[in-house]
Amino acid sequence: MVFYCPLFSVSTKGVMSLKIRNIEVGNRIGEASKFRIYLGTMDDQRPVIMKVAKTFEDGSILAEEAGKFNVLRAFSEQVAEFEKAQNGHSSRYDQLFANIVTSFMEPSQGDRRINVFETPDIDLSKLVPLTKLQAEVEIDVRTSIWIIGRLFKFYGFFELLAESGDNPIVRYPVFSPDDYLIGPKEHRLIYYNFSKDIADVVAFDFVKAIAKFILGWVVVGDDTAEQEYLELLNHFSEHGRTSFEKAHEDLYALVRRHWGIQYYPFTYRDRDTFAWKTIKED
Repeated sequence: MVFYCPLFSVSTKGVMSLKIRNIEVGNRIGEASKFRIYLGTMDDQRPVIMKVAKTFEDGSILAEEAGKFNVLRAFSEQVAEFEKAQNGHSSRYDQLFANIVTSFMEPSQGDRRINVFETPDIDLSKLVPLTKLQAEVEIDVRTSIWIIGRLFKFYGFFELLAESGDNPIVRYPVFSPDDYLIGPKEHRLIYYNFSKDIADVVAFDFVKAIAKFILGWVVVGDDTAEQEYLELLNHFSEHGRTSFEKAHEDLYALVRRHWGIQYYPFTYRDRDTFAWKTIKED
């Protein structure tokens, strides 16, 4: 998938305005083989992501995708209700993926299907494609930890879904960084695009792929704690884990041992530079 904008913006200055139902269509921000992706603004000023099928026939892809996101939302609500009854709080799995607002066939667009998404509890203007950020900056160890932690938690959610027995076959998204948006300041990582999925996956290969992605992004220092983290990443990349839950446990056992569980600002440096910068919560 190719993205066209540097950051998410709903500005349509200089662009002919188009309104579909109650949504003002903004800039095109990406394209896949069967659909195009646009920003949009609803009548109540909520920013949204719109996926528009290229042809009537391509709409079946988006209809299938809408069903998948509805399953994720319904199961996250079920898990949250159970967790709150058990211990009074929720793991907030719903924050890990986009929320599908509506899916419809639009007569004014040749009955092409349109899926409309919003991002839970964070404005689109604060998000950027994960691959864009990875291409532009390097990150330090503790920043990389919360990112890989979010990825393991996201896939762990699919393990919970499989264990629940609610679905006879659970299809796991193939790991592709293109399918995520990231909010550096708010520590948010949001999955919004099922580019490819497979049934009944074993965690080994995906844990390896995720670790290799992080290894290609993080800058590791010489101190003992960071070197131990590097050893863990290398072990993930070579051997994987039997489950995403196990990978998550191993990661945070190391974190607790060296740093403790606490907020750490997004710390980065522009590629080919040496000066570190931070993006902190307000």
